[in-house]
Amino acid sequence: MYFNKLVPLALGLLVAAGATAWAADESPTLAKIQGDKKIVIMNDLSAAPWQFRDANGNAAGFSIDLDRMIAAKLDVDLELRNVEWAGLIPGLLTRKSDILATSMTVTPKRAEQILFTKENWYSTGVVAIVRPDAAASSWEDLNQPGKRIAVKAGTSAVDIAKQFFANAEVQSYPNDTDTYQALKTSRVDAALNDLAVLGVVQREYGFVSLKKPRELISSDNWAFAVRKDDTGAQAYLDKLLAEIKANGKLEALRAYWVDGEAWKKDFLEKNNGVSEERKKLVEQLGISAYVPESGKGTRATLE
Repeated sequence: MYFNKLVPLALGLLVAAGATAWAADESPTLAKIQGDKKIVIMNDLSAAPWQFRDANGNAAGFSIDLDRMIAAKLDVDLELRNVEWAGLIPGLLTRKSDILATSMTVTPKRAEQILFTKENWYSTGVVAIVRPDAAASSWEDLNQPGKRIAVKAGTSAVDIAKQFFANAEVQSYPNDTDTYQALKTSRVDAALNDLAVLGVVQREYGFVSLKKPRELISSDNWAFAVRKDDTGAQAYLDKLLAEIKANGKLEALRAYWVDGEAWKKDFLEKNNGVSEERKKLVEQLGISAYVPESGKGTRATLE
């Protein structure tokens, strides 16, 4: 009886080890990660609920949990590095980041430099965010001389601004918070960002999105990315994304970070613990060794 229980377990461990070995054989990046027993992933921690610093200064967010899942799947330590958004792709190309697993839109321009996964992990779109007194206007009204629009450097919003607001003055800022402050103090008339951040922006600043002639100015798909020559790492990450879509883990992440409210109390307020909802999610994702709130998060660091 005891032997019969051990056989499936042993076979499962062998399959997992074989999959990891295959990944390393097929990819120089994954081989390096396995050799170092550590994966390094860069993020711009300024965009809640996707990637941000929580009330205790720790990394948190939807994509941060994805980073933790990647590390757990590879059974390696995780080193998170906080950089401005414009530094993410250069960081990948200069090997300061092993992969990119963050809220990055797939665009033809970026695809000239990096290799995106075929699977995406989130779909959204760019909207025009304004102060409440301008809510009745159209985002098309912004495309004229004298109008000023804020964008975060290096994001897809920069290209959207060039395409749809060629007649306006576009002002570039290093992070999301700077664009919102510019809007709050009336230095700009609107800020372009993903619809995905609107809930947090409304809560923090009271801003709204323009809904005429439609809310989404453009549609976006977010995917992971690797260096152009690393098709092995691309295939491995595609397989992982397909797996977490099939087993419900990606949907569980969305339910907590996008559709739910518990994360705001768990991470935006200083407290002595997190909700039962968060605890169950951490257990479901298998990332307790990588999160500080579990009391066991020794396998992840933030630089």
